[in-house]
Amino acid sequence: MNGTINPIKLNEVIEYEDLFHETYSGTSLKAGRIVQIVYWIKPGKSFITYDILDHKKKYVNIEDSLSPPSIQRQEISFKTVFDLKQPVDIEIAGVKRPSVIVSITIHWSDDGTEVSYGVTDRTDTTYFGVREELLVNWNPHLPARSLNTSL
Repeated sequence: MNGTINPIKLNEVIEYEDLFHETYSGTSLKAGRIVQIVYWIKPGKSFITYDILDHKKKYVNIEDSLSPPSIQRQEISFKTVFDLKQPVDIEIAGVKRPSVIVSITIHWSDDGTEVSYGVTDRTDTTYFGVREELLVNWNPHLPARSLNTSL
């Protein structure tokens, strides 16, 4: 899956005063530094959340919303190896199970980029947080695309 999003820049500092701009009142954003960007993809819905560090407080999964021009945004392109609704095999306790991808989550932080998936198996059990590298290893029969997701 390929795409582009336009989130607030990683490590951008949101000032307390920025949150009280009259045009952008009611924002869900918090004052502090953006330490993680997360892009959530589900069938028919996608959204961006942030982890924001404000001195000793850390706010997690803060939804993106309109922001004043003083808060800089950056276009990020991404490419995942697998797509939504794609059939894949997962491995549970050494046993391969046919499954289907039901969600994709991409995390950007100072530590790099991580892509993970939610997959549902034939017992209707959904496993979230399955790392892309594991799915690639469990599915050598599928054509591999490059892991090319960066800021």
